[in-house]
Amino acid sequence: MHALPAPRRQLQYRTVFRSAITGLTTGVGYAVLQNLLSGHDARQRVLNGLVAGFCIGASVGVGEAFFFPARFRRLPFFRLWLARNLLYTSTSAFWLLAVVVASRMYFQGLAPAAAFRGYLTAGHFQVDFIFAVFFSFLFVAVQQITTLHGPGQLFKFVNGTYHQPREVDRIFMFVDMKSSTTIAETLGNLTYSRFIQDFFYDLTDAILVTKAEVYQYVGDEIVLAWPLAVGLDNANCVRCFYLMQDAIAARRDAYCEQYGYFPTFKAGLHGGNVVVTWVGEVKKEIVYHGDVLNTTARIQALCNELHQDLLISETLLNQLGPIPYVSATRLTTLLLRGKKQEVTLYGLNRVEQEEVVEQE
Repeated sequence: MHALPAPRRQLQYRTVFRSAITGLTTGVGYAVLQNLLSGHDARQRVLNGLVAGFCIGASVGVGEAFFFPARFRRLPFFRLWLARNLLYTSTSAFWLLAVVVASRMYFQGLAPAAAFRGYLTAGHFQVDFIFAVFFSFLFVAVQQITTLHGPGQLFKFVNGTYHQPREVDRIFMFVDMKSSTTIAETLGNLTYSRFIQDFFYDLTDAILVTKAEVYQYVGDEIVLAWPLAVGLDNANCVRCFYLMQDAIAARRDAYCEQYGYFPTFKAGLHGGNVVVTWVGEVKKEIVYHGDVLNTTARIQALCNELHQDLLISETLLNQLGPIPYVSATRLTTLLLRGKKQEVTLYGLNRVEQEEVVEQE
């Protein structure tokens, strides 16, 4: 196992690639629409739209993947909005001017000054610029909504996937920070809140790489979910826990230097059939209902009593099969509060320190 620099870069590159392809497609579509409205088949215009759209989209992707998350994640919303405005507006203007002027020089044989002047004075630049800026902000708006509801949830909301309750198979992991009360009392409310922010931020790589959904943040606890097939694939639900441990271990010195503490945590894993639906009017949210969640929460609550960092139900463990880097120890069989059937619990521990993270 290791601290995830390669997966982080891979996820960032994927964001840039998606943004670039979206920009390319939008630029071509915009150029084709212009051709239809003008009644002329201007292939040079389509080429300009392709290149400019790709460059603008890639630039927005670079900003969203590399620039803003790392440097401005604690910036107030208005300042962040203003910073994005300035960067993407200037970037769009630059690429439009560079691509169209170069195109006019190549296809029409114009001098640079003449090509530049013609593009500005004919009014085409203003129209193209407004559309490019609109595209940039629409893309960013979708990205921001995605961060509120999670990847893929916006599409599910639009197409009505969960507007009616439906049964699904999910794996849940309840992750809870250890000694949080002591740390909070020592650090004070504001510093402790920053400590929690950093903790959740540093878990992001493991969550994304193992394709987990963040179901809820509850105080210092985070609840993750996987569709059954996704969570079982490559033991993602187990691998996520150890990748999170490695991510925090890699930042241990930074935590100790800034806060005097570093976070440790425990988790419970269980899976089964639940009901999922959208609820709420003032604030819409996807919620899961079912005994599986209650059982998972109670499994996690037993970690301290059983002196384990990671507990898993026998039901889920049997579905996972052997995991090369993990040993499973049968601990106890309990009748959990509110349950009619007994639940057998296993403790999971790593037996190897090296694991090759599968390329996503």
